[in-house]
Amino acid sequence: MKRQEDFEHVYNKDDEHKQRKQNKAISANSQKPPRCANCDIDILWPPTMVAETTYCCTGCAAGGPCCCDYSQYRSVNISGVIHYGSDEEALNTSSD
Repeated sequence: MKRQEDFEHVYNKDDEHKQRKQNKAISANSQKPPRCANCDIDILWPPTMVAETTYCCTGCAAGGPCCCDYSQYRSVNISGVIHYGSDEEALNTSSD
């Protein structure tokens, strides 16, 4: 039969583990990802750096268009506006 101290020791380890996980989550949330200087999205991968400016991809670093794969984002996570096609096409289709 286990002693009372053995059970308390196991529970204390679980509490310490939970506390460490909570601390990591808090520090991860407080550290915001870098943003692209061109399209203004949060960069969730290693950024492209040009002259100390942070970009999400080589397309944005060259002035656009962005050539990122947005599958890592849920729609609520995208902070910038993504334009598909020319602005003229977007205006024509949105007014229908």
